[in-house]
Amino acid sequence: MKIKVIIVDDEMHARSFLRKFCERYHSETIEVVEECNSVEAAVRAIKKYQPDLVFLDIQMPDENGFEFLKYFDKINFEIIFTTAYKEYAIEAIKKSALDYLVKPFSKEDFNIALSRFMSKKNVKIDFDRFKLLTENINNQFTDKQRIVFPTKSGFEVIQANSIVYCKSDGSYSNIFIIDKELFTSKSLKEIEDILVDSNFIRIHKSYIVNKNYIKGFKSDEFKLDLITGDSIPVSDTLFSKKKLMDAISS
Repeated sequence: MKIKVIIVDDEMHARSFLRKFCERYHSETIEVVEECNSVEAAVRAIKKYQPDLVFLDIQMPDENGFEFLKYFDKINFEIIFTTAYKEYAIEAIKKSALDYLVKPFSKEDFNIALSRFMSKKNVKIDFDRFKLLTENINNQFTDKQRIVFPTKSGFEVIQANSIVYCKSDGSYSNIFIIDKELFTSKSLKEIEDILVDSNFIRIHKSYIVNKNYIKGFKSDEFKLDLITGDSIPVSDTLFSKKKLMDAISS
């Protein structure tokens, strides 16, 4: 059975571009059942066609793509957001473990996003991820942002300001929170990208630290002491003492 897709974008050329990618490269697996130029039209189409996947533009004139979520008590389809801007919304989407494409995107970008969808299409869709996205959008200028971390047994939602530091473990990572430790399949680079606009700094190839938990610095050992009692190394190739002080105080 083919994957039923709905494309939502107020610009006709953008809808045509996405349809072309679906039909030219994935005609055996994808059926575009409807194109919509507004949130209102999309809500009607989704109720009618019950799609598996919706490509949803964020910037639309009457209601944006995030307001679309308020029309559903539960969501039984996946969403790949599309946007022409690398804006704050992208960080909220990543924190919520959802997917997106930045326009103009390539065939490779499209295929990667589609592959991620295919890898989880038989997994029960968790509406909490979408509620978390709305929450993070509303809290974009506060310290109440929450992040989804995939784990061996599923995923955990963690408030960003409760993370003390993160440590690389090969292509995985350990997240040290105030009261526990969490192992996640996200790499340290992926975590760094998610935490880019917050109080976190990459102090070492293997460590990211929350500035709010730093107690002091031992220059003889080139280590940071944290208020939790932990001590973590600082890269002397990335930081001098002054550069570290500036990074912590900024």
